[in-house]
Amino acid sequence: MSEPQLNVVHEGIMWPSLVHSEESLIYAREEFQTRDDDVFIVTYPKSGTTWMQEIVPLVCSNGDLTPVQTIPNWQRVPWLEQKNAKSLLENRPSPRLITTHLPYRLMPKSFNTSKAKVKYYFSF
Repeated sequence: MSEPQLNVVHEGIMWPSLVHSEESLIYAREEFQTRDDDVFIVTYPKSGTTWMQEIVPLVCSNGDLTPVQTIPNWQRVPWLEQKNAKSLLENRPSPRLITTHLPYRLMPKSFNTSKAKVKYYFSF
């Protein structure tokens, strides 16, 4: 019996297979349709992503704490490149809040022709 693959290598980047698949990474780049009112939280890993997933929904809801206190962040601000992205994002009403660690070259093709907003954060 072979051991399960721990990582997926896609476009030269290693992704943990527990939450990513070749299909989910292709979906993010090729199939996902960016809407003009989408808001992307783009961060480097371990640079304050969870903090941004708390702040941006508060800003977008004019400070209403209800979503932050009642909806888990992975559901409130889904990850674009993860296995469950399609089911969480496809039928979501606008504006959609989306989290990603994707580098610019792997962002959805539809992103470049949209008016979507990016909240980019990194820390040292």
